[in-house]
Amino acid sequence: MNGIILKIMYEVEQIDWKEIKKVWELELWPDKKGGVKKVNNWTWFHPSTSLSQDKGIEKNEFGIPYFFGIKIDNVLVCVNSCFQTSTNHPFDYKNDSYWRSRGLWTSPKHRKLGLAFEILNHTSKFVSKKRATWLWTVPRKSALSTYEKVGFIKQGDWFDDGQYGPNCVASKYL
Repeated sequence: MNGIILKIMYEVEQIDWKEIKKVWELELWPDKKGGVKKVNNWTWFHPSTSLSQDKGIEKNEFGIPYFFGIKIDNVLVCVNSCFQTSTNHPFDYKNDSYWRSRGLWTSPKHRKLGLAFEILNHTSKFVSKKRATWLWTVPRKSALSTYEKVGFIKQGDWFDDGQYGPNCVASKYL
């Protein structure tokens, strides 16, 4: 091929709850305690400060989730979601908008093709258009390097969630 490298771009599309739920239940979180839900209300305590337990980034139980997918030959092979977790910053100097990226999964047959990179970039751009200033996530250890390629930085230590860990918190300033 005369040294030419072709990069295939995959289209990220908005998908519905039923589509992503099926993937999450079968592939990402099988037998999840409490079941798979559209939004996981989880408070992030920013590691750069010594916030007490009552001053973390607030939960947003009414956050509207957005679901994304990449299909190849009409088969869903990569998914992710996002939702706003807070519009209130716990520090006095800034008013930020926090969004969470959740549920990243790529079919084992389609890994190493850049799909997760594409969908995470799409998620970042999507939340930026919604005026987000931070995007955060709770990746598994096996997925952190993918998030880092898109600009996320590991925050704090690894912890075990009791079912799918070890995990950490990672964030990206937009």
